[in-house]
Parts: sequence; C-alpha cells; structure tokens
Amino acid sequence: MPSPVLAVTDLTFRRGRPILKGISWRVDPGQHWCILGPNGCGKTSLINLITGYDSATSGTLRIGESVFGDDDWREVRRRVGLVTNTLTTYLESSEPVLDVIASGREAKLNLIEIPPPAVRRDATRLLKQVGCEYLRDAFWGPLSQGEKQKVLICRALMAKFKVLILDEPCAGLDPVAREHYLQWMQALAAQPKSPSLVMVTHHVEEILPSITHCLLLKDGQVHASGPKHDVLTSMNLTHIYGAPLKLTRHGERYALRLA
Repeated sequence: MPSPVLAVTDLTFRRGRPILKGISWRVDPGQHWCILGPNGCGKTSLINLITGYDSATSGTLRIGESVFGDDDWREVRRRVGLVTNTLTTYLESSEPVLDVIASGREAKLNLIEIPPPAVRRDATRLLKQVGCEYLRDAFWGPLSQGEKQKVLICRALMAKFKVLILDEPCAGLDPVAREHYLQWMQALAAQPKSPSLVMVTHHVEEILPSITHCLLLKDGQVHASGPKHDVLTSMNLTHIYGAPLKLTRHGERYALRLA
C-alpha cells in the first residue's frame, strides 16, 4: 500500500478527562475525508493534535514520513493547510490581514517581521480570489465572522501543503457565501495533484461529491470509518447522534432530518 498522507494509531488525549480514546485512522493519497460527530465527540481535539497545537497523551501521529515527537512539527506544519476557528484565539486583533495570510507560508502566527513583497503579492492575489480584495489594508480584529473565515482560507492556501484541514469552514457564512465556498472546495479537489482534503462539519449538506471517505466519531472513539457510500448511512448517523435520523440524497448532495 502507498504511504499514507496522514495516519494516527491508538491516539489518546486527556484534558482532565478522556477526550480521545484510542483513535486509529489513515488518509491515503487521492482520498478526501469528512469527519462527522456530535458536539464533544473529539473532532476539534483530533485536528489540534494533528496540527501540533496540542500534544497527544499517547499513541502515534504521522504526516508523510514525519512522526510527531521525532520531527520538528513547525516544519511539518508547512505541509498542512489549516482552516479552523481555533486560530482566532491565537491571532492578535491588531494583526494586519495581509500578515495573517502571509503567516500561512511558514506556518507561523502574529508575524514580527514584515512579509517580503512577493509574499504580500501572493496574499493580495488570494484575497482577490475569494472576493475580499477590499480587506487588503484591514486588521484582523474588526472583521466579521464570514470575513475571518475567508481570510483563514487564504492563509491555508499560502502553504505548500499535502493535506488541507477544514474545521467547520462554513461556520459564520451566509447561504450564498457557503455555496460559493463549497464550489471552490469541489473545484480544488478536482485539480490534478490536489492535496488530500479533511473536512470537519456538523452538516451533511456540506458533503460534496469530492469527499470520498467519512470518519464518524462518538464519545472520543471511532464509530465507523471508510468509503463515503458505506459509512454515511441513516443507521450510523442515528447511532452517533443518539436520535432517529433519516439520510436522503438529492443528486450528489445529502440532507438529514429526524425520522
């Protein structure tokens, strides 16, 4: 089998109580994943461990050939694009928007040095690409939630990444902005040599045709993992959310309702 892009083995994490309880999961080249589960199941904690913002209690975490604890994770982060609201707690309100985006190139936060002109040009180009060129001279703090989400998308795109992690990327976006974003994600996944996408969401409506596999979490454990059409079922969703749910499919998109 080819080497995985991302792999975790028997990963545990405690913060006063057990949060992750022996997670084993791998993402192979060409796969695009969606992670689903109720609040408190450990989705965001898993992402924080992968990106090195938290450290696992036990288990093994590998990105490509790099193993957490054996390699400099500051260097490994350069291969991981990340869109997550967790970053908003680390970013200073006074940070210029262009600096926030530029920080994705080296996987740093709150830059001290002024980014080189070429990097600033790349950041400006990405802002234009997501329809936010008007934020070129803005600061991070006063941005709306939707604007912050788009800036974080630009930041992720600055990296030369092998895997792009999207932690509830549509949170705070209005319906039109959400659909535009999902169309962008679908187009990105369809590109040759696209990075592997890992999307965390609460909403099956956001699972696009580009998603090939699903990981379902409950109470810090893996309930089901594998190809989307095998894992994404009414029975599995009913089990992880603890309520009778009916999954329906409309073309290539999904919907979920109480049965």
